[in-house]
Amino acid sequence: MKLEKVWQERVVTPGAAMPGRVRVVGDAVVMVDGTGTENARVCCFSAPDGAVKWVIDGKKPIVVPELGAVWICAVGPGFLGNVAAMVQRPTVQVAGDVLPVSVASAPGGTTTSGVAGVDVRTGDPVWGFRAVATPSTERTMVTAVAESVVLATVSAPFGPGWPTTGQSPTTIALDAKTGAELWRAADVVGVSGDGNSVVVARRTPSGWNMEVRDARTGTTRWTGMHQSRGPHEHEATAGDHTVLQHADRTDVDVIRLSDGEPLAFDTDTVPTVVASDPPLLVWDNGVAWWAKGPNGFVTQALPKGSPAKGKHRPKGLEFRAAYGVGPYIWGILGDTQQTDKDDYYLVGTIAVDRTGAPCSPSLQGVALADVSDRWLVVGRGGYVEVHRITVQ
Repeated sequence: MKLEKVWQERVVTPGAAMPGRVRVVGDAVVMVDGTGTENARVCCFSAPDGAVKWVIDGKKPIVVPELGAVWICAVGPGFLGNVAAMVQRPTVQVAGDVLPVSVASAPGGTTTSGVAGVDVRTGDPVWGFRAVATPSTERTMVTAVAESVVLATVSAPFGPGWPTTGQSPTTIALDAKTGAELWRAADVVGVSGDGNSVVVARRTPSGWNMEVRDARTGTTRWTGMHQSRGPHEHEATAGDHTVLQHADRTDVDVIRLSDGEPLAFDTDTVPTVVASDPPLLVWDNGVAWWAKGPNGFVTQALPKGSPAKGKHRPKGLEFRAAYGVGPYIWGILGDTQQTDKDDYYLVGTIAVDRTGAPCSPSLQGVALADVSDRWLVVGRGGYVEVHRITVQ
């Protein structure tokens, strides 16, 4: 596999984490950039040459159907800092041709807020939903996108803060094509979506529990028994499965989203779901792998495939999977032990096969933002870089 850097773009907020705010959509790269409402922007670039396809500039309002003039609102981890207990966990994800984005009627302070559906091909708003009709410090954040449903969580105050006893967040499910409300639930925080399912955190008298729900009806398919401190306990969702780790850091659930069936897996470390074909559950014993034998990388085909151990890896290299594309798993190889100097070239963002064997050059000093079968997007030193992927 070859990687060829084709262009880069400076971001509004240098040093901020890029994963979660960039999405490859066909031959386009969509990016939500900035902090808050005053400086945020949503832009779309041509992946082959970096040409600007469209930009929504957060320094001025846009006109949205049903909402009128509103401002782009970008708040959450990677925007106001990586705060684990933050309610608003914005997601940049397209449902069909629609990119849902959070908006507010004013650039700061007391305001109404909601969600706008933007045509990802043109940048034109096609629908709007006002979730907070009375001016307040509450904000509406897009927190999950399933196949045809957008989850927006309303909470106060603006920015960070997991709900206290006196606060009650509300999650609203919207039709991604029309913006019509499908259902809403109080004391619920949207967490993630995949296919026709969503994951939410629901408040109970004793704490918070994760739930898997039907995306369009809100019907509960599975409720976890373990208490969760918040949505940061959700580890991964892909390929009709989700991985949830709980407050005690020992109980881990792997749930099939379509029917709520738990999956049995044999590991003492938290696995990662990557949506390759077929969907895979990946885990890695990290710095402890050397004590358990030569196979420090394990994959398991979902839903009931047998685990397959990987090849011997250089001592001290720990792989953190992020994305699955076709037969490849993209992630980060980190140096955690006494790695041989000849193996340093592996450390960085890299593609491996299902045994953990390296399949691409390693990019050092970058943050992996998104990847497809043709394009790799990373963040480096205040820039977004796009690399063309060629499989030899």
